[in-house]
Amino acid sequence: MTTLCYRCALRLRRIATYSDSLPNAARAFSTIPARQRQSSIPTFTPTPSTPLLDTLLADLRAKHLIPSALRTPDRRLIFGTKNRQLLADNPRSTQIGSEVIPLQWMDRRSEIPRRATMFNQALEHMVNSEGGEAWKNLAPLLKGMGDCRPGDKRDALSEETLGKVVRKAGMKGQFGTILLCLQQVENTGLSLKYPAVLQNVMRALREHATREGWSVEAVAKSRKWAAQVAGLLEMEAHGGGTYMKGAKDARRRPEVLGVFLELAAVDAFKHKGGKDVDGQVKMYTERLLGCIGDKAQPASLPPSKKGPQLEMLYGLPIYHGLLLAERILQQDLPQPQLARKIREDYEAGLTILADALEARGDGAQGKEMTYGGQALKAWGSVVRD
Repeated sequence: MTTLCYRCALRLRRIATYSDSLPNAARAFSTIPARQRQSSIPTFTPTPSTPLLDTLLADLRAKHLIPSALRTPDRRLIFGTKNRQLLADNPRSTQIGSEVIPLQWMDRRSEIPRRATMFNQALEHMVNSEGGEAWKNLAPLLKGMGDCRPGDKRDALSEETLGKVVRKAGMKGQFGTILLCLQQVENTGLSLKYPAVLQNVMRALREHATREGWSVEAVAKSRKWAAQVAGLLEMEAHGGGTYMKGAKDARRRPEVLGVFLELAAVDAFKHKGGKDVDGQVKMYTERLLGCIGDKAQPASLPPSKKGPQLEMLYGLPIYHGLLLAERILQQDLPQPQLARKIREDYEAGLTILADALEARGDGAQGKEMTYGGQALKAWGSVVRD
Protein backbone atom coordinates (compact mmCIF):
# COMPACT_ATOMS: atom_id res chain seq x y z
CA MET A 1 0.00 0.00 0.00
CA THR A 2 1.34 3.32 -1.05
CA THR A 3 1.62 5.93 1.69
CA LEU A 4 2.32 9.65 1.61
CA CYS A 5 4.96 11.30 3.71
CA TYR A 6 3.81 14.01 6.10
CA ARG A 7 5.28 16.89 4.03
CA CYS A 8 3.68 15.69 0.78
CA ALA A 9 0.32 15.39 2.52
CA LEU A 10 0.59 18.96 3.78
CA ARG A 11 1.48 20.20 0.29
CA LEU A 12 -1.56 18.51 -1.25
CA ARG A 13 -3.75 19.89 1.50
CA ARG A 14 -2.52 23.47 0.85
CA ILE A 15 -3.21 23.12 -2.87
CA ALA A 16 -6.71 21.80 -2.21
CA THR A 17 -7.42 24.56 0.32
CA TYR A 18 -6.19 27.25 -2.12
CA SER A 19 -8.46 25.90 -4.89
CA ASP A 20 -11.51 25.69 -2.63
CA SER A 21 -11.02 29.27 -1.39
CA LEU A 22 -11.36 30.74 -4.88
CA PRO A 23 -14.82 31.82 -6.11
CA ASN A 24 -16.35 29.69 -8.84
CA ALA A 25 -13.68 27.06 -8.28
CA ALA A 26 -13.60 24.23 -10.80
CA ARG A 27 -11.89 20.89 -10.97
CA ALA A 28 -8.85 19.87 -12.97
CA PHE A 29 -8.55 20.97 -16.61
CA SER A 30 -10.69 24.05 -15.96
CA THR A 31 -9.96 27.73 -15.56
CA ILE A 32 -10.18 28.95 -11.98
CA PRO A 33 -10.60 32.74 -11.67
CA ALA A 34 -9.17 34.44 -8.62
CA ARG A 35 -10.73 37.41 -6.88
CA GLN A 36 -10.79 40.65 -8.82
CA ARG A 37 -8.15 43.25 -7.98
CA GLN A 38 -8.86 46.97 -8.17
CA SER A 39 -5.58 48.01 -9.80
CA SER A 40 -4.74 47.79 -13.49
CA ILE A 41 -1.74 46.96 -15.62
CA PRO A 42 -0.54 49.50 -18.22
CA THR A 43 -1.45 48.71 -21.81
CA PHE A 44 0.58 49.77 -24.83
CA THR A 45 -0.47 51.31 -28.14
CA PRO A 46 0.38 49.11 -31.16
CA THR A 47 2.96 50.67 -33.47
CA PRO A 48 2.84 49.03 -36.92
CA SER A 49 5.89 51.04 -38.00
CA THR A 50 8.01 49.55 -35.20
CA PRO A 51 7.01 45.87 -34.78
CA LEU A 52 10.11 45.12 -32.71
CA LEU A 53 8.92 47.66 -30.13
CA ASP A 54 5.51 45.97 -29.98
CA THR A 55 7.13 42.59 -29.36
CA LEU A 56 9.44 43.99 -26.70
CA LEU A 57 6.64 45.77 -24.82
CA ALA A 58 4.47 42.64 -24.94
CA ASP A 59 7.33 40.62 -23.43
CA LEU A 60 7.95 43.26 -20.76
CA ARG A 61 4.28 43.22 -19.84
CA ALA A 62 4.08 39.42 -19.68
CA LYS A 63 7.35 38.82 -17.85
CA HIS A 64 7.53 41.80 -15.49
CA LEU A 65 4.41 43.97 -15.28
CA ILE A 66 1.87 41.17 -14.88
CA PRO A 67 3.90 39.12 -12.35
CA SER A 68 4.48 42.27 -10.29
CA ALA A 69 0.73 42.93 -10.15
CA LEU A 70 -0.16 39.43 -8.94
CA ARG A 71 -0.89 38.46 -5.35
CA THR A 72 1.77 36.51 -3.55
CA PRO A 73 -0.06 33.14 -3.90
CA ASP A 74 -0.41 33.66 -7.65
CA ARG A 75 3.23 34.65 -7.95
CA ARG A 76 4.22 31.47 -6.17
CA LEU A 77 2.13 29.50 -8.61
CA ILE A 78 3.76 30.92 -11.74
CA PHE A 79 7.32 30.84 -10.39
CA GLY A 80 7.29 27.74 -8.20
CA THR A 81 9.32 24.96 -9.80
CA LYS A 82 6.90 22.28 -8.61
CA ASN A 83 3.85 24.13 -9.98
CA ARG A 84 4.66 23.77 -13.67
CA GLN A 85 2.69 20.57 -14.11
CA LEU A 86 -0.03 21.79 -11.75
CA LEU A 87 -0.79 24.79 -13.99
CA ALA A 88 -0.58 22.62 -17.10
CA ASP A 89 -3.13 20.17 -15.70
CA ASN A 90 -5.29 22.72 -13.93
CA PRO A 91 -5.22 26.11 -15.75
CA ARG A 92 -6.00 29.10 -13.61
CA SER A 93 -6.57 32.80 -14.19
CA THR A 94 -6.88 35.96 -12.16
CA GLN A 95 -8.63 39.26 -12.76
CA ILE A 96 -6.77 42.55 -12.41
CA GLY A 97 -8.99 45.53 -13.03
CA SER A 98 -11.19 44.50 -15.96
CA GLU A 99 -8.59 42.17 -17.45
CA VAL A 100 -8.67 38.39 -17.03
CA ILE A 101 -5.11 37.09 -17.06
CA PRO A 102 -4.19 33.40 -17.47
CA LEU A 103 -1.55 32.26 -15.01
CA GLN A 104 1.37 30.79 -16.94
CA TRP A 105 4.37 29.13 -15.36
CA MET A 106 7.76 30.79 -16.05
CA ASP A 107 11.33 29.82 -15.33
CA ARG A 108 12.57 32.98 -13.66
CA ARG A 109 16.19 31.88 -14.09
CA SER A 110 16.17 31.59 -17.89
CA GLU A 111 12.98 33.14 -19.32
CA ILE A 112 12.97 36.59 -17.71
CA PRO A 113 15.45 39.24 -18.95
CA ARG A 114 16.35 42.16 -16.72
CA ARG A 115 13.67 44.80 -16.98
CA ALA A 116 16.24 47.63 -17.08
CA THR A 117 17.69 46.10 -20.24
CA MET A 118 14.23 45.79 -21.78
CA PHE A 119 13.44 49.40 -20.82
CA ASN A 120 16.60 50.72 -22.48
CA GLN A 121 15.88 48.70 -25.62
CA ALA A 122 12.32 50.06 -25.76
CA LEU A 123 13.62 53.63 -25.41
CA GLU A 124 16.06 53.11 -28.28
CA HIS A 125 13.25 51.75 -30.48
CA MET A 126 11.28 54.93 -29.75
CA VAL A 127 14.26 57.12 -30.57
CA ASN A 128 14.84 55.31 -33.87
CA SER A 129 11.16 55.31 -34.86
CA GLU A 130 9.63 57.65 -37.43
CA GLY A 131 6.90 60.04 -36.35
CA GLY A 132 5.44 60.23 -32.88
CA GLU A 133 3.40 57.02 -32.80
CA ALA A 134 5.89 55.01 -30.74
CA TRP A 135 6.27 57.78 -28.15
CA LYS A 136 2.66 57.30 -27.04
CA ASN A 137 3.97 54.31 -25.10
CA LEU A 138 6.43 56.30 -22.98
CA ALA A 139 3.98 57.25 -20.21
CA PRO A 140 2.60 53.70 -19.72
CA LEU A 141 6.15 52.33 -19.93
CA LEU A 142 7.31 54.62 -17.11
CA LYS A 143 4.23 53.74 -15.06
CA GLY A 144 4.81 50.03 -15.56
CA MET A 145 8.44 50.30 -14.53
CA GLY A 146 7.45 52.21 -11.41
CA ASP A 147 4.76 49.66 -10.51
CA CYS A 148 7.17 46.72 -10.63
CA ARG A 149 8.07 45.16 -7.31
CA PRO A 150 11.47 46.07 -5.89
CA GLY A 151 14.12 43.69 -7.05
CA ASP A 152 17.59 44.15 -8.41
CA LYS A 153 18.60 47.76 -7.66
CA ARG A 154 20.05 47.94 -11.15
CA ASP A 155 16.51 47.65 -12.53
CA ALA A 156 15.24 50.78 -10.77
CA LEU A 157 14.83 53.94 -12.85
CA SER A 158 17.51 56.25 -11.48
CA GLU A 159 17.52 60.03 -11.73
CA GLU A 160 20.18 59.76 -14.44
CA THR A 161 18.00 57.33 -16.43
CA LEU A 162 14.99 59.65 -16.22
CA GLY A 163 17.20 62.54 -17.33
CA LYS A 164 18.34 60.46 -20.31
CA VAL A 165 14.70 59.76 -21.22
CA VAL A 166 13.94 63.50 -21.29
CA ARG A 167 17.11 64.30 -23.24
CA LYS A 168 16.41 61.73 -25.95
CA ALA A 169 12.74 62.64 -26.22
CA GLY A 170 13.70 66.31 -26.51
CA MET A 171 16.22 65.59 -29.26
CA LYS A 172 13.42 63.89 -31.23
CA GLY A 173 11.11 66.89 -30.83
CA GLN A 174 8.83 65.11 -28.35
CA PHE A 175 8.45 67.84 -25.74
CA GLY A 176 4.69 67.32 -25.76
CA THR A 177 5.29 63.73 -24.64
CA ILE A 178 7.69 64.92 -21.93
CA LEU A 179 5.09 67.38 -20.65
CA LEU A 180 2.41 64.68 -20.57
CA CYS A 181 4.66 62.45 -18.45
CA LEU A 182 5.43 65.37 -16.11
CA GLN A 183 1.72 66.09 -15.69
CA GLN A 184 1.16 62.43 -14.76
CA VAL A 185 4.00 62.42 -12.20
CA GLU A 186 2.01 60.26 -9.75
CA ASN A 187 2.00 57.48 -12.34
CA THR A 188 5.22 58.04 -14.29
CA GLY A 189 7.57 59.17 -11.53
CA LEU A 190 9.02 61.80 -13.90
CA SER A 191 9.54 64.78 -11.59
CA LEU A 192 11.22 68.16 -11.92
CA LYS A 193 12.59 67.75 -8.40
CA TYR A 194 15.33 65.59 -9.92
CA PRO A 195 18.15 67.89 -11.17
CA ALA A 196 18.88 65.67 -14.19
CA VAL A 197 15.23 65.84 -15.27
CA LEU A 198 14.95 69.60 -14.69
CA GLN A 199 18.19 70.28 -16.57
CA ASN A 200 17.09 68.33 -19.63
CA VAL A 201 13.55 69.74 -19.58
CA MET A 202 14.90 73.31 -19.72
CA ARG A 203 17.37 72.29 -22.42
CA ALA A 204 14.59 70.71 -24.50
CA LEU A 205 12.44 73.84 -24.15
CA ARG A 206 15.24 75.98 -25.55
CA GLU A 207 16.24 73.55 -28.29
CA HIS A 208 12.70 73.38 -29.65
CA ALA A 209 12.85 77.12 -30.33
CA THR A 210 16.41 77.16 -31.71
CA ARG A 211 15.84 74.11 -33.93
CA GLU A 212 13.65 76.28 -36.16
CA GLY A 213 15.78 79.41 -35.95
CA TRP A 214 13.65 81.13 -33.31
CA SER A 215 10.65 81.15 -35.67
CA VAL A 216 7.49 82.81 -34.38
CA GLU A 217 5.66 79.47 -34.18
CA ALA A 218 8.48 77.65 -32.40
CA VAL A 219 9.05 80.44 -29.89
CA ALA A 220 5.33 80.72 -29.17
CA LYS A 221 5.07 76.98 -28.55
CA SER A 222 8.16 76.95 -26.32
CA ARG A 223 6.76 79.85 -24.31
CA LYS A 224 3.44 78.04 -23.91
CA TRP A 225 5.24 74.94 -22.68
CA ALA A 226 7.46 77.06 -20.42
CA ALA A 227 4.36 78.50 -18.74
CA GLN A 228 3.11 74.97 -18.09
CA VAL A 229 6.50 73.94 -16.68
CA ALA A 230 6.43 77.00 -14.42
CA GLY A 231 3.03 75.87 -13.17
CA LEU A 232 4.31 72.36 -12.49
CA LEU A 233 7.18 73.80 -10.44
CA GLU A 234 4.58 75.08 -7.96
CA MET A 235 3.53 71.49 -7.16
CA GLU A 236 5.08 69.59 -4.29
CA ALA A 237 5.41 66.52 -6.51
CA HIS A 238 7.82 68.55 -8.64
CA GLY A 239 9.78 70.01 -5.75
CA GLY A 240 7.62 73.10 -5.24
CA GLY A 241 5.31 74.05 -2.43
CA THR A 242 5.62 76.64 0.29
CA TYR A 243 8.12 74.61 2.31
CA MET A 244 10.80 74.63 -0.40
CA LYS A 245 13.34 77.42 -0.02
CA GLY A 246 16.84 78.35 -1.07
CA ALA A 247 18.94 76.63 -3.71
CA LYS A 248 16.70 73.55 -3.75
CA ASP A 249 13.78 75.64 -5.02
CA ALA A 250 13.91 75.30 -8.81
CA ARG A 251 11.75 78.42 -9.14
CA ARG A 252 14.72 80.48 -7.95
CA ARG A 253 17.49 78.75 -9.85
CA PRO A 254 19.28 81.08 -12.32
CA GLU A 255 19.50 78.46 -15.09
CA VAL A 256 15.71 77.97 -14.96
CA LEU A 257 14.82 81.66 -14.85
CA GLY A 258 17.43 82.25 -17.56
CA VAL A 259 15.52 80.06 -20.03
CA PHE A 260 12.20 81.71 -19.16
CA LEU A 261 13.78 85.15 -19.66
CA GLU A 262 15.52 84.16 -22.89
CA LEU A 263 12.30 82.86 -24.49
CA ALA A 264 10.36 85.98 -23.48
CA ALA A 265 13.17 88.29 -24.66
CA VAL A 266 13.64 86.59 -28.05
CA ASP A 267 9.88 86.71 -28.62
CA ALA A 268 9.76 90.43 -27.81
CA PHE A 269 12.91 91.32 -29.75
CA LYS A 270 12.22 89.31 -32.92
CA HIS A 271 8.45 89.06 -33.12
CA LYS A 272 6.91 91.96 -31.19
CA GLY A 273 8.83 94.95 -32.47
CA GLY A 274 11.29 94.98 -29.60
CA LYS A 275 8.52 95.74 -27.09
CA ASP A 276 7.90 93.97 -23.79
CA VAL A 277 4.20 93.67 -24.54
CA ASP A 278 3.25 91.27 -21.75
CA GLY A 279 5.78 92.55 -19.20
CA GLN A 280 7.45 89.17 -18.83
CA VAL A 281 10.89 90.35 -19.96
CA LYS A 282 11.04 92.81 -17.08
CA MET A 283 9.47 90.36 -14.63
CA TYR A 284 11.95 87.56 -15.36
CA THR A 285 14.87 90.01 -15.40
CA GLU A 286 13.93 91.15 -11.89
CA ARG A 287 13.58 87.57 -10.68
CA LEU A 288 16.86 86.50 -12.25
CA LEU A 289 18.82 89.40 -10.77
CA GLY A 290 17.16 88.82 -7.42
CA CYS A 291 18.34 85.21 -7.17
CA ILE A 292 21.70 85.42 -8.93
CA GLY A 293 22.98 88.41 -6.94
CA ASP A 294 26.60 89.15 -7.77
CA LYS A 295 27.42 85.52 -8.66
CA ALA A 296 28.75 85.94 -12.17
CA GLN A 297 30.34 83.53 -14.59
CA PRO A 298 34.06 82.81 -13.92
CA ALA A 299 36.50 84.55 -16.23
CA SER A 300 37.84 81.27 -17.65
CA LEU A 301 36.01 77.99 -18.16
CA PRO A 302 37.94 74.98 -19.47
CA PRO A 303 35.80 72.56 -21.51
CA SER A 304 34.61 69.38 -19.84
CA LYS A 305 36.60 66.37 -20.99
CA LYS A 306 33.46 64.24 -21.20
CA GLY A 307 29.73 64.70 -20.86
CA PRO A 308 27.67 67.81 -21.65
CA GLN A 309 29.23 71.26 -21.45
CA LEU A 310 27.05 72.31 -18.54
CA GLU A 311 28.64 75.74 -18.18
CA MET A 312 27.46 76.61 -21.69
CA LEU A 313 24.03 75.03 -21.23
CA TYR A 314 23.46 76.83 -17.92
CA GLY A 315 25.11 80.14 -18.71
CA LEU A 316 24.01 80.80 -22.29
CA PRO A 317 20.30 81.49 -21.61
CA ILE A 318 21.27 83.86 -18.77
CA TYR A 319 23.67 85.80 -20.99
CA HIS A 320 21.34 85.82 -24.00
CA GLY A 321 18.30 86.83 -21.95
CA LEU A 322 20.10 89.74 -20.27
CA LEU A 323 21.66 90.83 -23.59
CA LEU A 324 18.24 91.20 -25.21
CA ALA A 325 16.63 92.59 -22.05
CA GLU A 326 19.06 95.53 -22.15
CA ARG A 327 17.99 96.35 -25.71
CA ILE A 328 14.28 95.86 -25.05
CA LEU A 329 13.89 97.57 -21.67
CA GLN A 330 16.58 100.24 -22.06
CA GLN A 331 15.82 102.84 -19.35
CA ASP A 332 13.43 100.43 -17.62
CA LEU A 333 16.11 97.76 -17.13
CA PRO A 334 16.04 96.70 -13.43
CA GLN A 335 19.31 97.21 -11.54
CA PRO A 336 21.10 98.27 -14.74
CA GLN A 337 24.64 98.27 -13.33
CA LEU A 338 24.31 94.77 -11.89
CA ALA A 339 22.53 93.48 -15.01
CA ARG A 340 25.29 94.77 -17.32
CA LYS A 341 28.06 93.45 -15.08
CA ILE A 342 26.55 89.95 -14.98
CA ARG A 343 25.94 89.97 -18.73
CA GLU A 344 29.54 91.07 -19.43
CA ASP A 345 31.00 88.46 -17.09
CA TYR A 346 28.95 85.68 -18.65
CA GLU A 347 29.84 86.86 -22.13
CA ALA A 348 33.57 86.81 -21.32
CA GLY A 349 33.44 83.36 -19.74
CA LEU A 350 31.32 81.80 -22.49
CA THR A 351 33.49 83.31 -25.23
CA ILE A 352 36.57 81.71 -23.68
CA LEU A 353 34.75 78.38 -23.47
CA ALA A 354 33.57 78.57 -27.09
CA ASP A 355 37.08 79.43 -28.30
CA ALA A 356 38.49 76.47 -26.37
CA LEU A 357 35.93 74.11 -27.90
CA GLU A 358 36.77 75.40 -31.37
CA ALA A 359 40.49 74.93 -30.71
CA ARG A 360 39.79 71.37 -29.55
CA GLY A 361 38.13 70.61 -32.87
CA ASP A 362 34.54 70.31 -31.65
CA GLY A 363 33.37 72.61 -34.41
CA ALA A 364 34.69 70.35 -37.17
CA GLN A 365 32.39 68.67 -39.66
CA GLY A 366 31.00 65.41 -38.35
CA LYS A 367 31.09 66.49 -34.70
CA GLU A 368 27.77 68.30 -34.67
CA MET A 369 26.18 65.71 -32.36
CA THR A 370 29.03 65.58 -29.84
CA TYR A 371 28.58 67.44 -26.56
CA GLY A 372 31.12 70.03 -27.66
CA GLY A 373 29.47 70.38 -31.06
CA GLN A 374 26.08 70.89 -29.46
CA ALA A 375 27.52 73.56 -27.14
CA LEU A 376 28.98 75.45 -30.11
CA LYS A 377 25.68 75.18 -31.97
CA ALA A 378 23.92 76.69 -28.96
CA TRP A 379 26.49 79.50 -28.82
CA GLY A 380 25.82 80.23 -32.48
CA SER A 381 22.07 80.53 -31.85
CA VAL A 382 22.44 83.80 -29.91
CA VAL A 383 20.49 86.68 -31.49
CA ARG A 384 23.09 89.44 -31.71
CA ASP A 385 21.52 91.73 -34.31
